[in-house]
Amino acid sequence: MRTSLRAACATACLAATMPAYAAGVDAAAVSHPALTYAVFGLVIMSTLLITWFASRSNRTAGDFYTAGGSIGPAKNGLAIAGDYLSAAAFLGASGLIALYGFDGMIYLVGFFAAFIPVLLFIAEPCRNLGRYTIGDVLVARNSFRSTKAVSAVSSVVVALAYMIPQIVGGAVIVRALVGIDYNVSVCGVGGLMLVYVACGGMKATTWVQVIKAVLLIGTSFVLVVLAWLPFGFRVPAFMDAVVHSPFVQAHVASMAAAGGLTGDELGWRFLEPGLYLNKPLELLSLGLALVLGTAAMPHILMRLFTVKDAKAARQSVMWAMLGIGVCHLSIVAIGFAAAYFVGAPLIASLDKGGNLAAPLLAQALTGGRGSVGGDLMLAFIAAVAFATIVAVVAGLTLAAASSLAHDVYVGALKSGRATDRQQVMAARVATLAVGAVAIGVSILERGQNVAQLVGLGYAVAASANLPALVLTLYWKRTTTQGVLVGIVGGTLAAIALVLVSPNMTYPAMARAQALQQVADIDRQLTAGPPATATATANRQHLLASRSAAQAAADAIPADATSLVGLRAPLISLRNPGIISIPVGFFLVVLVSLLTRDATARKRWAELVVRRETGYGAVSAVDH
Repeated sequence: MRTSLRAACATACLAATMPAYAAGVDAAAVSHPALTYAVFGLVIMSTLLITWFASRSNRTAGDFYTAGGSIGPAKNGLAIAGDYLSAAAFLGASGLIALYGFDGMIYLVGFFAAFIPVLLFIAEPCRNLGRYTIGDVLVARNSFRSTKAVSAVSSVVVALAYMIPQIVGGAVIVRALVGIDYNVSVCGVGGLMLVYVACGGMKATTWVQVIKAVLLIGTSFVLVVLAWLPFGFRVPAFMDAVVHSPFVQAHVASMAAAGGLTGDELGWRFLEPGLYLNKPLELLSLGLALVLGTAAMPHILMRLFTVKDAKAARQSVMWAMLGIGVCHLSIVAIGFAAAYFVGAPLIASLDKGGNLAAPLLAQALTGGRGSVGGDLMLAFIAAVAFATIVAVVAGLTLAAASSLAHDVYVGALKSGRATDRQQVMAARVATLAVGAVAIGVSILERGQNVAQLVGLGYAVAASANLPALVLTLYWKRTTTQGVLVGIVGGTLAAIALVLVSPNMTYPAMARAQALQQVADIDRQLTAGPPATATATANRQHLLASRSAAQAAADAIPADATSLVGLRAPLISLRNPGIISIPVGFFLVVLVSLLTRDATARKRWAELVVRRETGYGAVSAVDH
């Protein structure tokens, strides 16, 4: 169950790391379990109550998909922030900062910068051209039925790839802190998600996301206040204490990047880059997928259709950036505070990815482990993380269901001719189908590293959806054939590259590492110190570790391979964005230059007018 956050970070999302968090906090670690039950129950009941109220106002397809475009910019911006701020960004990014200092901050910069392309190139045109989905935007110029079907497939792939790790993480949190069996937890998380979406639609999902965003930002702010209070809220004094912390210096000294530094030099090294991110190409590939993938994430783009016009869509993105920015700044402070108050050695000893930094900091600042205050804060953070997961999963489910119901059923199968009753019923059936698939796969993924799915989601969004979307909006020569080939080719390229990347499990490599560990222990045993009580205890520990490593190696056949038959990855990139994104753009451009599409060319002038003004958007989409 202990999944490393570091793998998920390399895939750009950090969302697959919740199992790592939950692994370090088990039910036995909570001295006051009643607090955990009470806090979780309060969160769940409040969101179910909101869903019940929202379900009473869902009458049309527009109400279900986009709340009838009635959501205000500020509220929608908070909902976007709630959709985007994952629990693992809060728990995981703070852990990376606590372990690696400056390098952990780079991820937060990437997450924030990802909304700049959305603000500059996507928000207003999409709101002016579409009503519910990416497919609505693409059919402004391209063939109606084929474009709807293909765009729906890629959107569902992205949504499921992003959704499954969230469900797995939410289930593990429930299992760890409440003690419910994993499979039951998966069904519970999935069932709660289905209730939000199938009954409440976009209105309920929006309120859940707003509440989650407020809770996450508020929790982060409280932790920052508690951490800075002993320093009189003087940031320079706090950072100086971090530099001089023996915890920080000892941790940096254990790294190869320390380079023989001593004393305060080690503390200052903690504030410099290179302790964790030392592969520029990997960082560039990750950044491309993150920044460009966000601009084509279906659950993010869908939020642009919930406001009344393009101006409100732009304002929503600005509000979202404000909320995300405030939360990210707080996470930076939380990470450094955890390094000072808790110490990287303790954090890393409980979880190598550092996911326990924020919970341990909360306990340390509110009474420590075993105290009522510490356990209450821990339960509250876990409940906020759970609410975060449910909110993100609900948004993803709604986006996937909308693509299936609106693009496939209404668009491709019914050619756009369906009543509101039929559309809402199709959306609810699609919600149940998506939920069933996500729950089933999540149960099968028990104990597995699902980080590769997060990388796959961002890679497909950036490599398939984005090229088709951007070139349809801004390049006159784009043809339907180019869009179709680009979406299909970009999706297949991203999937293929992820399947041969280090994100996958390679049994042969795991076996070799276990055997190497056995050999290293054998050398230590052979060159052991004279017999003493301490030496005897250390020897017993080494023998136990050797036995465990040998058992792990014996459990893996010598000829074992990965899912696609590889003994080792073919590429070193965890996120293939630097390869797959150019492939997606290249395919759209090449096929568009080689084909002719009179309809797409004819609709260009109309698209430009609608893109800039929104004139006639509703009637055009209906047609």
